[in-house]
Amino acid sequence: LAAVFNNTLGRLESSFQQMRRFTSNVSHELRTPLTAIRSVGEVGLREPRDADGYRAVIGSMLEDADRLTCLVDRLLTVSRAESGDVPLVVDTIDLRAMADNVTAHLGVLAEEKQQSLRVEHAGRPACRGDQIVLRQAVINLVDNAIKYTPVGGEIRIRVSESAGAAVLEVIDTGPGIRPGREARMFDRFDRGGRADEPDGT
Repeated sequence: LAAVFNNTLGRLESSFQQMRRFTSNVSHELRTPLTAIRSVGEVGLREPRDADGYRAVIGSMLEDADRLTCLVDRLLTVSRAESGDVPLVVDTIDLRAMADNVTAHLGVLAEEKQQSLRVEHAGRPACRGDQIVLRQAVINLVDNAIKYTPVGGEIRIRVSESAGAAVLEVIDTGPGIRPGREARMFDRFDRGGRADEPDGT
């Protein structure tokens, strides 16, 4: 009974720690675009501008509003997934087409860091799953690869078949997972214990 009680308390403590990390991180993530919107708006109101000047200010504010919308959408997706409210639409997915699509979607981010982002493929593997959910997972992986790979680095999305299974790999020249952190690789909000930034979403 004591062992079960201690185990329960341990799980509760872990849940509280995750909630604290989540609250801290979401506050940070929401504050950044909100601060940017407010700052751009204040600068735009400081002095009269022509139509092009106001258009540029509004465009910048809309970009940050879009970032905020994407963040809220991701948080809602996580919340719905945890409560089991996300109905999956299972279909046949062409992994090569998905890899090409994600590369086109995120290519500009890699260009900004002078990184090489390319797709390698062997055949045209397909799998069964939810197209939207799987695409978002691949986008998250590639976005992280771009974020943590140094300037001038290389990111590859490799699609292939192995033992009758479809395989999609994201390979980069970044620092990888720190030794000893492998067990926490799939923990939410964990960025591998990096001391220079907060936990992730």
